[in-house]
Amino acid sequence: MQRELEELEIKGDRLTHYELLSVAADADGGTVRRAYLEKSKRFHPDAWYRRDVGGFGPLLSKWFQRLSAAYQVLSDEESRAGYERDHRAQLSKSDRVALERRELSLVEEERRARERRERMLRTKGFARIGAARKLYEEGLEHALNGERTQAVFALKAARELDPNRKEIGAKLMELEREQARARANSALAAGREREEKKRFAEALAAYAAAFQNDPTSFLAAIGAARCAQESSDARSATTWALRAVELNPDDLGARMLLARLFASNGLKARARTELTTLLQKNPDHKEARALLRAL
Repeated sequence: MQRELEELEIKGDRLTHYELLSVAADADGGTVRRAYLEKSKRFHPDAWYRRDVGGFGPLLSKWFQRLSAAYQVLSDEESRAGYERDHRAQLSKSDRVALERRELSLVEEERRARERRERMLRTKGFARIGAARKLYEEGLEHALNGERTQAVFALKAARELDPNRKEIGAKLMELEREQARARANSALAAGREREEKKRFAEALAAYAAAFQNDPTSFLAAIGAARCAQESSDARSATTWALRAVELNPDDLGARMLLARLFASNGLKARARTELTTLLQKNPDHKEARALLRAL
């Protein structure tokens, strides 16, 4: 285990999520889930409870978290597609080939599933109830494998066949909420990565997409504000900073950013208001006190 941890440390960020989980890029959701469960059992801190791991304790924790993060991305089709789009060049040649193979396979599977749903929708009489049940079960299976888009399509067809079955509508609503959150999380991760690389315009677009899918996301709003400021777009930065403060009024960093933006735009009264509110929460905030004196 020590050797394995040392090898992981040497490879570090060069490891792709597929390499970390030891699966090919064309692995389906079930394969990804089984690979994660197998590896996580070995890396989970509980597996080493009360055992003398010496200086390897932090590494076990670190790589367990990395495994969990990789699984979170690959187990969701939106996050997985975003990861593959952003990291395609990092994939090995064999994984790029496998990815192309999987993409072709998915297109064919979606075509067949669409044709099958269309046939079922033409079902008449009592047979419609049975067809709805089959589509509902298919939707549950797709959801279990992280194939949320296919699950949503199947459940929508099931609801059309049997609109009175409440569990279909409830599951569909649940998946659509999950789908929006997953898209928001995927865009948020892309925004962070691009911001770290100082690609601020691209990061801003990603943060904006995250906010569109989740209008309650403080992290998306404040990220967009930072990147707009770095892109010298003061108007956009101020708009995003205002949204961030509305979402989380107690975040002093967001309020300080908004105050600086107001001050740089000549809106001294509004800047003073934000600084006064900030200092009421933290009277020892040095930057806020200095800016307030300057105004």
